[in-house]
Amino acid sequence: MTRRTNAGFGAIHWVAVLICCLCAAPALASDGRWRLSIEGHQAFVFGEAFLGGGVRMRWEAVIEFRVRQGQYESGSGRARWIEPAEPISRPEGWFDCRQVEGSYLDSNLRLHETPRVRFAAFPVAGAVSNGRVTLDPGYEPPGNYLAVTYGCETDEPAADNWFGFAERGKQVLGKRQDVETQHDGDRRSARIREVASLPPEGALDLPLRDGWAFSQGSDDSDRAVRFMLRRLE
Repeated sequence: MTRRTNAGFGAIHWVAVLICCLCAAPALASDGRWRLSIEGHQAFVFGEAFLGGGVRMRWEAVIEFRVRQGQYESGSGRARWIEPAEPISRPEGWFDCRQVEGSYLDSNLRLHETPRVRFAAFPVAGAVSNGRVTLDPGYEPPGNYLAVTYGCETDEPAADNWFGFAERGKQVLGKRQDVETQHDGDRRSARIREVASLPPEGALDLPLRDGWAFSQGSDDSDRAVRFMLRRLE
């Protein structure tokens, strides 16, 4: 009877040792909190590359997530625009443009004030495999976007084709614009409500490496995006 009891204690002892070893397993190199910063700007232009006016809006999106024992645990994101809006004139000095107050109806016929980010906060699913992480924002098409209202005007006689070029540019580029225009002699003015997508526009796959960075576009581009991944702990 004593031998059976000792054998039982021995089995319990080895189970306890195994549990302690598992608990004391060293953290993997990928473990911890991470932050993916995505920043850039978007030009909202009524017109074409050589004839038009608008505003440039700066924005940022930040995703924070946690990895535990090499597995993706949880994540969340947030997005916002950054004031002030920068005026755009093409050619320079022809158009006087600025961000103005406005509103728009979303697909559910809800009225919103502009500027507005569709999802200021959102959940982020993910997975870790082979030194890479996949981040999948928890929203459906049309995804996240920034809605802006801006106004432009000009007294430049040579801009008489502005409205026609702007409408053609909208059709070619498929811009989501809603425009009200006025024409009085050489004076032309437009009030534009426009929507542009914000990243992440879908799932992201990137190396899980502290300091990883990637960029698209430049300061002069209509759209620029910069990615930076940092480990927080």
